[in-house]
Amino acid sequence: MGHIVKTSAGTYRANWRDASGRQKAKTFRTKKEASTFLAQTEAALSRGTYVDPHSGRTRFGDFAQQWVATRTVEARTAERTLSMLRAHILPKWGDWPLGKVDFMSVQEWVTSLSRELAPTTIAKCYQLLSMILRTSVQARLIATNPAEGVRLPRDRSRDVKPVTISRDDFFGKLLPAVPSRHRAIVSAAAGAGLRWGECAGLTWSSVDLDRALLRVVQVAEETHGGVVIRPYPKTRAGVRAVPLPAFLITALRGLLAAEDITPGPRNLVFHDRVGRPLRRSNFRRRVWLPSLVRAGLLGQVASTGPHRYRAVWLDREGVEWSAEFSTEREAIACVTANAAGGMRFHDLRHAYATWLVTDGVPINLVQRVMGHEQASTTLNRYTHTPDDYAARILDAFTLPADDLLTPDEETPARNPLDEDDECL
Repeated sequence: MGHIVKTSAGTYRANWRDASGRQKAKTFRTKKEASTFLAQTEAALSRGTYVDPHSGRTRFGDFAQQWVATRTVEARTAERTLSMLRAHILPKWGDWPLGKVDFMSVQEWVTSLSRELAPTTIAKCYQLLSMILRTSVQARLIATNPAEGVRLPRDRSRDVKPVTISRDDFFGKLLPAVPSRHRAIVSAAAGAGLRWGECAGLTWSSVDLDRALLRVVQVAEETHGGVVIRPYPKTRAGVRAVPLPAFLITALRGLLAAEDITPGPRNLVFHDRVGRPLRRSNFRRRVWLPSLVRAGLLGQVASTGPHRYRAVWLDREGVEWSAEFSTEREAIACVTANAAGGMRFHDLRHAYATWLVTDGVPINLVQRVMGHEQASTTLNRYTHTPDDYAARILDAFTLPADDLLTPDEETPARNPLDEDDECL
């Protein structure tokens, strides 16, 4: 049991023993304050929720360093965590004692970040801060997580409809504009719904062209040190078998013929010129964006005369720009470097799921080939309302002329009030 002692300075010192039996003390101005604190402390000890009032003196930066050291995560996740800590979190909270971090301070910090950062970045910074504070609660350094309930700025980018290319535009515009050497990887995203990392990590041992089947068992992950192969996909459901459509089989056979090799079990299907895994940033800049421009899906390049090409594009504010060049290649490079928007490579995965759902493939089957653990993910993230949704809904209620419910001309309609009250 704890006890209270009056000090020579006229204050009151509450004394107690913690869960390990060590003597603890804290001084208060009045005996009432000391008694209240002692009662709360003894109740917390009995419930197993006791937190040493002096533990909150631990600096946030010191605890964050310890927290990082105890985590077991993928290399890319570790890099992102350290980057956010250095850039946005430690400059603000590094020297703060954990016990001094309060709800209003966290809310003010989030509000200040909204003046400089995008909502998605703010959400990630907040989630990281909250994770560290939640762990400090579990470590009995503070009693509650002061970041709980903080309001984040709305991410309006989620309100923007993702770009979903039609099959006609994919086969008629985009695919012909992609260099022949890279058509197979674009076809793999649109014809098998593979993520970029799944494409970049695909080996020939996972492709069975005779059975028209592809297995996803590993992914390529980009880090600051290069591209590493991770021997498992993003989630457990990511390990899956995907049937190959005819156009993808043709593209893969063409890739084999062009490379003139006998594929080994560790040979990557898609690689750079020296056999290394493709880097996403290089592919986007050198292959993907120029292909969109050539297909007319990002800006516009048109011939205006002999050795004259006009490039037209929109910037992030929607302002139209144009420039004249002597070669088509220079015009395409200009639009590639300056145009805003356009499809992402990942949008081909969106299109794949949307095509399947539109064609009536059951959601549970789409979920399986997409590698989702929950069918709700497939519905919410990768299927979108078509532009002609109103007409489709009305068509569902349109009946053939012979089935229309019209009264019989020879038999007059009966008035229900004239019938016997059999139900009464």
